[in-house]
Formats: sequence, C-alpha cells, structure tokens
Amino acid sequence: MIGRILKFGILLVVGIVAYNFFLGTPEEKAKSKEIIGKVSDIGKAGVGLIKEEVQKFKEGKYDRALDKIGNGLNKAKEEIQDKGGKLMENIEDWERKKERWESEKERLKELFDTASEEDKEELEEEIRALNEEGEVLEAEGKRLEGEVLEEF
Repeated sequence: MIGRILKFGILLVVGIVAYNFFLGTPEEKAKSKEIIGKVSDIGKAGVGLIKEEVQKFKEGKYDRALDKIGNGLNKAKEEIQDKGGKLMENIEDWERKKERWESEKERLKELFDTASEEDKEELEEEIRALNEEGEVLEAEGKRLEGEVLEEF
C-alpha cells in the first residue's frame, strides 16, 4: 500500500516537472530545468558509488570480511575440539548422517518427478521412511545442541 502511494507520488512529481518543462511559464520551465539538473547530479553520484563498491569488491574488501568470520569459526571449532572431543565426534557424525539424508532426499525427489503413477506408489513408502529418519535426525540434532550449550 505504501509502495503504491510512493510510486504514485513519484509519478505525479515527474508528470508535473515534465508538464512545466514543456508547457509551463518561463519561471516554471527554469525550475523544472533546475530539478532535472539536480536529479542528474544524484544519478551521477549513484553511479560513482556503484563503481567504488565494484572496485572495493575487486580489491577483496569482502574477502577479508569472510576470512575474519571463517577464522572466528575455526577458533570456535578448535575450542570445541579442545574441550569436548567426544562432543565434536558426535557433531561430525550427525553432520555425515544429515548429508547422507539430504542426498537420499534429492535422489528420491528426482525419481519421484520422473516416475510413473505405479512407481510413485512404491516411492511413497521410501519417502515415508526417509521422513521418519529425518525426524529422528532432527531430534538427535536438538539433543546435540543442548549438549553444546551445556558444555559451553
């Protein structure tokens, strides 16, 4: 609703400026030219800003930020390994199970999309079993989250 009002307002301003530019009095034409000049300056400033950001991207501004985050996560992972080796093993085991579950889900999804109606009935059983496995995996993940919070 607000977006429509803003679009209508902008359209109205553009219409008035265009009308005054072409059909207005000499004073209105001068004000319209001034407004158009200011809008042009804003557009040039916006293009300049975009060029600066592209240059910063090329120079690796975002790479450094991502490296900082990665380093922080690696430190946290090392801390978990130092404090709770068994907990870390359980987390890694859960991650492997989750990856296997996701790949199986994708396999079944692809098979189901291309299967005949008869084959879809057979696949529904496998999908049901996979969903049950997913529920167990979810419960195990929540339990591990609780252990991590208790440990640290």
